[in-house]
Amino acid sequence: MRKLFGSRVFIVSLLVVAAVLLRLLPHPANFTPIAAIAIFSGALLGRKWFAFAIPMLIMFISDLFLGLHATMWAVYLAFAIVVALGMFISKRFTFTNVFATSILSAVIFFLLTNLACLGWYSYTWQGLVTCYTMALPFFRMELLSAVMYSCVFYGIYYFVSQRVLSGKRLLE
Repeated sequence: MRKLFGSRVFIVSLLVVAAVLLRLLPHPANFTPIAAIAIFSGALLGRKWFAFAIPMLIMFISDLFLGLHATMWAVYLAFAIVVALGMFISKRFTFTNVFATSILSAVIFFLLTNLACLGWYSYTWQGLVTCYTMALPFFRMELLSAVMYSCVFYGIYYFVSQRVLSGKRLLE
């Protein structure tokens, strides 16, 4: 029988709790590990439904505390697309692919979530430009957090898989 600390359930549970706490504790706007978790869920978790469930569960639990809003669908859709991107790179899970995917995830998040906010400014071309312009500071933080957390997670993954597990993938 496997020990609890070595089980997939324990590792994933720690990930969910840590990510929820990181969203709930004070932090700069859009500076959370959710995009990196979505990439890694898609790339490393074997079951597709499980890969999608992890970031959605983190978001939903923390949103219950932070508040629900009308544009949540765009946030959840953006992270679902990021999970799919993670699945796309799962066969060639390299630092370069993780880095590029983290940048792409921030761009997708920025484009989708701000498109959902279009009506806040007006349903015109100028309203769209204003919406995306006003969101640039948030994009910077989303980009920085996606890249930073993805690099940290990849470094941990690489160290554990190369040094501890002798090349076996985590969570299989």
